Amino acid sequence: MNLTRIGAQSGLRFARRLSAGLATTAVLGSGLIAITTTPAAAVSRDSIVSVAQSQLNNASRNHEQPLGSGCNYYTGYFRTWKPAAGCPATDGVQWRDSDWCADFSKYVWKNAGVPYADVPETSGGVLTGWASSFKDYGTTHGTWHTRASGYTPQPGDALVFDWDQNGVIDHVGIVKSASGSTVYTIEGNSGDRIKENSYSRTNIDIVGYSSPVGAGDIDDPLPVPGTPSGGPAVVHEGFVSMFTRNAADGHIQETYLPGIGSPWYSQDISADAGTPASATKPVAVVHEGYTSIFTVNASNGHLQETYLPRVGAAWVTQDLSVGAGTPAAANVTPAVVVHEGYTSVFTINASNGHLQETYLPRVGAAWVTQDLSVGAGTPAAANVTPAVVVHEGYTSILTINASNGHLQETYLPRVGAAWVTQDLSSGAGTPAATGAPAAVYHDGFTSVFTINASNGRLQETYLSKIGAAWATQDVSAGGPAATGAPVAVYHDGFTSVFTINASNGRLQETFLSKIGAAWVTQDLSAGAGTPAAAGTPAAVYHDGYTSVFTINASNKHLQETFLSKIGAAWVTQDLSGAGTPPATP
Repeated sequence: MNLTRIGAQSGLRFARRLSAGLATTAVLGSGLIAITTTPAAAVSRDSIVSVAQSQLNNASRNHEQPLGSGCNYYTGYFRTWKPAAGCPATDGVQWRDSDWCADFSKYVWKNAGVPYADVPETSGGVLTGWASSFKDYGTTHGTWHTRASGYTPQPGDALVFDWDQNGVIDHVGIVKSASGSTVYTIEGNSGDRIKENSYSRTNIDIVGYSSPVGAGDIDDPLPVPGTPSGGPAVVHEGFVSMFTRNAADGHIQETYLPGIGSPWYSQDISADAGTPASATKPVAVVHEGYTSIFTVNASNGHLQETYLPRVGAAWVTQDLSVGAGTPAAANVTPAVVVHEGYTSVFTINASNGHLQETYLPRVGAAWVTQDLSVGAGTPAAANVTPAVVVHEGYTSILTINASNGHLQETYLPRVGAAWVTQDLSSGAGTPAATGAPAAVYHDGFTSVFTINASNGRLQETYLSKIGAAWATQDVSAGGPAATGAPVAVYHDGFTSVFTINASNGRLQETFLSKIGAAWVTQDLSAGAGTPAAAGTPAAVYHDGYTSVFTINASNKHLQETFLSKIGAAWVTQDLSGAGTPPATP
């Protein structure tokens, strides 16, 4: 394959400013009430350190046996497929041979009760045997802190390292304590054993820290307990990948960044994997260590999956309509989410507008499909991409009713329960919408953003908790009418919604600094120099950075506008220098 790259570029700078805006108010609606669930319990930082210390002091398993063999207890505890030749067995666990710093750290977190640390790698758990998965945990749940951010590490955090500064995570340990200048750790697989170490907090080998969800950090943003839906941009094994559709031939193009500070690269996934030309922009998700891209075949409407088992492996493609029986889909980008170990892809049936789910219980199982309009009564949907969000154990799909523009929620209380549907426009008063909705879970709230069909204003319909009523409000904050569809992201405690100005194509950010604060809006094209855009933006939070991707309206170039941290300036760059061909807006 022919990979090209682009280095970091300079751009005009635009500092985030907090000015007066519309106050966030609870406009109570008469929406239907969902069943109450119990959120995950908080975790004690002291208990995390206590578990790590107990393993350090356990002479029967705190080192490899034989020393230097790679045989260790912690890999055997989690990854039973690893080789066991020459390894002992103790405490009912067959020891196994592998690098094991991540297995040790996962063991510590799991046995201290850290939320989501108990989800097995083979059932969709974010934490795996890779050290990079601890960074993925933080970026997934909103608890990631880069070393450069100035964050003060706290007991129980996971500390990740890149020994070569090449963008690849090499090692992970548990923070025991920290001073103003030094961080103290307990690490597995440090010189073939569990060891206590210390590092300068400015050590360039330190990439950053992931805090455990629910630990109540003073310095942390409120964690986001839930699993995000997929999108055009994903973070996987420390890489950031943005997937686009080549405007000339419908090929799927990946533009990716191995790490902050490295060049961007680009490659044609369709050429490599044989993915058929796509009628839609791609959507991607990370599940059980795999990265999967979903598209709709331009020739027959079939749902196509193109997947990567791991970074460095070959991309593979398969037709899910042939394999699972998914009906031909409308030419709109699918939606995808990982929930309770399942991977679910949602499409709109081209023949009748029905909402269709095609799901995978686990990697290695068979894909299955079902019609949710038949099962739950979801009305025929408009030909726009559904939004999907996981919140407090519920999975919610948001569609736009084709007949009246109403916002519709179809939700699943848990895997194995029945899908249920309700009209949020009737219940909460959400105005008829145009374009696709966007959804995000933030600070315990679930928010759905739509564009009002009558005036182009940005509308938020939100749920403060399961069991409460849905409410709606206009959050345009004095901003311009929007075109296309919004995209939302939760980053560093802020919630940002990005739209395209209907009158001039400028990139607009509308953001909330915290629940109860005022929504504020700003023109990122005016401030950062982002060119006028077409279509719908994409956004991702990675390595402490927030990146927004747009398609330049004049030349279809892929454009990144990014924020290194809250309070810094927005910067923009044209990624076509990486070899990315002109893309479909």
